[in-house]
Amino acid sequence: MKKILLIPGLIIVAGVCLSMIFYNPDKLEPENPAGKTIYYTEITGAGSQGESGRYNYELTAYDEKGEEKNLSFSAGKQLREGAYIQLYHALIRGITHWEEVTFEEMPDAVQEHYQQ
Repeated sequence: MKKILLIPGLIIVAGVCLSMIFYNPDKLEPENPAGKTIYYTEITGAGSQGESGRYNYELTAYDEKGEEKNLSFSAGKQLREGAYIQLYHALIRGITHWEEVTFEEMPDAVQEHYQQ
């Protein structure tokens, strides 16, 4: 009987310990880059306004290594044509946060794509 209770008890304790190690509530905040991949893109063209009033964008973005990825996200306002945007991309949630950056703030590998 003790063995039957010991095994589930150990599994529960191990699960609690692992969740304490890996769970960080700061990672859930949209503007926190922890646990997210950061991409950079340039706004080319006006976003399409959806039913909710938000502007939808589908753009090619580059990570800090210069690797390309097509991403879609929405913004509460029309973004400035030619603006460089930093995007925080979470694996399941997609784009959680964006902010405008200058050309000089982007990594060199990303700058090379926009100098051409």
